[in-house]
Amino acid sequence: MNKIFVPYRICPIGAHIDHQNGKVLGITIDKGTILKFKKTNGKIKIKSLNFNEISKFYIDEIPEKTSKWDDLLKGCVYILRKKFKIKYGIDGEIYGQLPSGGIASSASTGLSYLIALEYVNQIKISEIENIFLFKEVENNYLGVKSGILDQSTILLSNNDKNSILFLDCKTNEYKNIKSEKNINYSICMVYSGIEKVLKDTGYNKRVEECKEAVKELLKLSGKENKNYFVLRDVEKEIFLKYKDRLPLNLRKRAEHFYNEMERVEKGIQLWEKGDIENFGKLINDSGESSIKNYECGCKEMIKIYEILNSIKGVYGARFSGAGFRGWCFGFIKNEKKIKYDIIKTLKEKYLKYYPEFEKKFKIIFVNKKGVVFLKN
Repeated sequence: MNKIFVPYRICPIGAHIDHQNGKVLGITIDKGTILKFKKTNGKIKIKSLNFNEISKFYIDEIPEKTSKWDDLLKGCVYILRKKFKIKYGIDGEIYGQLPSGGIASSASTGLSYLIALEYVNQIKISEIENIFLFKEVENNYLGVKSGILDQSTILLSNNDKNSILFLDCKTNEYKNIKSEKNINYSICMVYSGIEKVLKDTGYNKRVEECKEAVKELLKLSGKENKNYFVLRDVEKEIFLKYKDRLPLNLRKRAEHFYNEMERVEKGIQLWEKGDIENFGKLINDSGESSIKNYECGCKEMIKIYEILNSIKGVYGARFSGAGFRGWCFGFIKNEKKIKYDIIKTLKEKYLKYYPEFEKKFKIIFVNKKGVVFLKN
């Protein structure tokens, strides 16, 4: 039986701009997806230990999507079949170590399937190719208009705790940025208790609003005939000149994009210097912009964001992902007392407002964990 571990990721700075070809910073953690599998003659059989369900089909007879957990499995097999001649399937079980919600659990799970299928079919492709292979799964099979942040962070990060991944989603340039000195930090992960979103989060709508902002800015600047599709294609000077003529929602989405790009550039410099205090302030600012300008997050997640950022020893915190459910994270000083204060303060203040989440609410402390690995 083979075993694969694919870590989850968090994005300290650069949130919600990968689909606009922005620049992002990401880091992987020591929790993720574990897939145990063996090779079969074309049959797919995967048991989800989280859902206690089994998905069974053949690689040349992929069932229709059903909006359940195994749609991701079907999508990975479908896209891989389109690109390569695969004849072997996998039989095994998969387990996600943390509840989903803003930690790239879908990318972690999907990459597990892809890498396992590539392994049994002896397909050797690069990390970059796998990044775009998974993008096809999400965009073309699942219908999610996501970028490449999640899978890139997972596949390209290294094991060095003093490094953080920089990714330019336009040029695909990436680099593990190393601090010139040891950074005394740990990562606090706070699970809100919210598992499901009861209404449409508006993720795809936000992407469309960014595209609308591009169209409006090009129209206002007389560049409609240019082949521009995303905000990265539009110079910030054009935005500054015409932003007051944009509809409010489009102006706010673009405001977040351009300011977040600047935060990433500043964040790189601060990380290189080992200035975790000011790097943390940028994380906080990113979270605030996600709430005010990108207009995502829910009241429970925003409350955790506010509480974490009020605690001494927390360099900076924000909710992870779009913040409609799942996890918040904070970069914190790596001291026992601070961890104790975080647990005590969050339990008192968060559960005072939302006691209904007492049984599901979690606080854990994690470290950086490197890239995907496979072993027999």
